[in-house]
Amino acid sequence: MYFKLNQLAMVSLLTVGVVGTASANVYIDHNDGDIRENSVLVVNSDLNKDEIKNPKFVWKDEKGTVVGLGKKLVVTPDILGNSQNLTACISYINQDDLTSSIQCSNEMSLNSVQTLDALAPRINEKEVSDVLVGKFIAATEIVNLSYNVYNKGETTPIDESAITDAIYQWRIDGALVKTVTSPSNKQFLVPETFDNDEDPGTAEVPVEAGMPLTVSISVTLSSEAGGGSGIGGDNFTIQENFPGGNVADNYYRPMLSIETDYDEGDEATESEFIVRTDGNGVATDEMTGDDVYGFAALPQDIAAQECTNRGLRLVSNPTAFSSYLTVETAGGKTEHWPYDVRMLWSSEKDATEPGSYFNYYNAVGYIYNTPSDSTGGGEFKVVGQDPASLALVVCEDIPK
Repeated sequence: MYFKLNQLAMVSLLTVGVVGTASANVYIDHNDGDIRENSVLVVNSDLNKDEIKNPKFVWKDEKGTVVGLGKKLVVTPDILGNSQNLTACISYINQDDLTSSIQCSNEMSLNSVQTLDALAPRINEKEVSDVLVGKFIAATEIVNLSYNVYNKGETTPIDESAITDAIYQWRIDGALVKTVTSPSNKQFLVPETFDNDEDPGTAEVPVEAGMPLTVSISVTLSSEAGGGSGIGGDNFTIQENFPGGNVADNYYRPMLSIETDYDEGDEATESEFIVRTDGNGVATDEMTGDDVYGFAALPQDIAAQECTNRGLRLVSNPTAFSSYLTVETAGGKTEHWPYDVRMLWSSEKDATEPGSYFNYYNAVGYIYNTPSDSTGGGEFKVVGQDPASLALVVCEDIPK
């Protein structure tokens, strides 16, 4: 059985897209004659998959609350108890003229199956925030999702054990690549190529640095935690697989300019905020190329914020980091990092005189024994720097 839906019913959503040439007769389909708890609704249409690309799906109720993402929607007790009507919307790009369209439905009534309890929590009474996928995001790397769930207006997160059901959807560059329905399954292996699970006819696309990785989260809480549900998510940027190595124990190689939130300028032009090396970390005068990598050189406060944005922290102990580099650059894990092209920031204040007079921060630098001759070797030292100086950004894990 299916409920036929009218084309372009929700006019308020059309302002975000230009009506294109592909026609849609959108409908919600399900296998049973009745909708009940745990029924699976599917949004379908008369759209030919050869006419469109990048389809996306949203389910909303009469309050404008998004109750689901994706082609399928499981009718949870919260939806039955707290929503009177459902609407499904599809966004897509027309292949003919490459314009965007949004097609939406009439409202489908749930009044005949509702189980509304006046004391039950309203849907989305919970807030999902503090979303991180942590560590290093690049093709072939495994990332770990973390987030917190709060009662609205409260600052203490609800214990993770209270989450009874969850749906995690992972998208790369807008395409759905993985859906998980187990609350504890938070790992995601970033693939080298991907297609769109919502449009199986799409071709495989290589994962590239700079593409957005989006995770969407929907959770349901136990009755002991007050019940209710919530949705959340966030966008992250996929990073470059640097040939010289990305992770060295609890340290993460210096950030590239394409990986930061800060605007360092055009990658292809000269910028004081970008230091270029080859894949072995050796400085180069080349501006672009397959073996040219532009590392971000930033002031200390911005460097610290960039690490925080990743759920990490700027190097906290420059003395320990200096000792680590001394060992690992001698044929070890950081041998091909760009360790000698700029200083490497830390979060430690310079307590020595006269650096402390000027609020200097300590950085780690590879100091040549003869400044004008790199052939004579050198050593890593902790050196105080004006916080406005431009140095590279190395983040580290935050101890649990």
